[in-house]
Amino acid sequence: MPTVLFSAPYMIPFLDRFRLVLDRHEITLIVADVQERLGEDDLLRYAGQFDGAICGDDHYSARVIEACAPRLKVISKWGTGIDSIDQEAATHFGVKIGRTSTRSPCPWQIR
Repeated sequence: MPTVLFSAPYMIPFLDRFRLVLDRHEITLIVADVQERLGEDDLLRYAGQFDGAICGDDHYSARVIEACAPRLKVISKWGTGIDSIDQEAATHFGVKIGRTSTRSPCPWQIR
């Protein structure tokens, strides 16, 4: 059963809208206690515990990605900018990066 670190602060209040899909795919969530973003030290506390991440502007440095590998397979950014994710390290460790294709996605508008 895959485990996902969920740390997109603007999505967390609307998490119940996604529960049916997550449950259907037997995805276990670790919901981070986050206000704006998780820093490198915050993410390192979760290293090795999750297969994928749904994040906001969390700092996925090379150090974090290496510590989370080989279990970490995908980082999905809620939003368009991925500059807080070390893309070179992700490629090196085989971690795929996804992002929202539109600007300023609003979870409360998802049906």
